[in-house]
Amino acid sequence: MDKSTKSLRGLLISSVLALSLVAPARLSLFTWTQSSLTPALHFPLIQPTTTITEADLDTDGWTEQVILQDGIAYIRRGVVTLWSSPPEWQVTQAKITDLNLDGQPEVALLLWRDFAPWPIDAFLAHPGRIQGFHDKHGQSCHLILIGWRRQAFGEIWAGSALVDPLFSFTTADLNSDGRDELIALEGHYDEPREMGRAVTVWEWNGFGFSLLSRGPEGSFRSLLAVRTPNNIDLLLVQGNPWR
Repeated sequence: MDKSTKSLRGLLISSVLALSLVAPARLSLFTWTQSSLTPALHFPLIQPTTTITEADLDTDGWTEQVILQDGIAYIRRGVVTLWSSPPEWQVTQAKITDLNLDGQPEVALLLWRDFAPWPIDAFLAHPGRIQGFHDKHGQSCHLILIGWRRQAFGEIWAGSALVDPLFSFTTADLNSDGRDELIALEGHYDEPREMGRAVTVWEWNGFGFSLLSRGPEGSFRSLLAVRTPNNIDLLLVQGNPWR
């Protein structure tokens, strides 16, 4: 066994152990087949996809970092805070991505905040189409992209309250089209946020995200994007799929 093979296996073992520390649940590997995730026929040599921890978010030649502390996301350069999320947001995940496929990295935030109806509801004859998209405390789940526009950091895209909340997300090019998809654990409002009920895959459509697939369904705690030595992205999920 050569050093590179040992290194790859070491990364895999570390990733599996990290997932296993969350709870004693099975690990399942999924691959993209035609239009959905399907169980991988075998467990190949894999390693986690590269996680971007810093990037030049404002195109000034200097890199910034994204830090999540106590439910607040910060964009910092060194010790200088360039942007922070509003204190009324409860941010659960922050990740440097390019989910809107514009070639410029931005920050994807998964968060909870007070539910608000669409502003246009005030003018509609039959408003309230998203009225139930929140938990019993009036909190709704959102995905928001923060980027550099007009010489400042701010929202460059903000999704409405989600029909069903997302509890965690990652990104990977599952269908090998050269563009990352959004992969998330989806659950239900008023259920424990650490337990997803379905794995969902979404793609950017130019204006927002379109659902590519929902499933497998089950009881899931975490997910991890992994890559084979020949650069095929797969998904490692911790939990118990329903049969």
